[in-house]
Amino acid sequence: MSVIKDILTGWGSLIKSHFDNLDNDTKKLSEERLSICDSCDIRLGSICNPSKVGKHVDGRIKRGCGCNIAAKSMVKHAKCPLGKW
Repeated sequence: MSVIKDILTGWGSLIKSHFDNLDNDTKKLSEERLSICDSCDIRLGSICNPSKVGKHVDGRIKRGCGCNIAAKSMVKHAKCPLGKW
């Protein structure tokens, strides 16, 4: 899947969630992912901050991806840059 399609899918799902029109599987996936992101060192507000670094689960140092976390959390195959989901 292309990056542009992923971005549009994430934002589309985020908009659906505001109208209570999001499927339960996507809603549950997003809630689980966002709970992990709540305490993340590279999060800055609603963004996975590309100017911050953190330790990937495999030990590598990685930068934030710059994505809106709520939108990205709703894309089934999306990955956290630190490997947390």
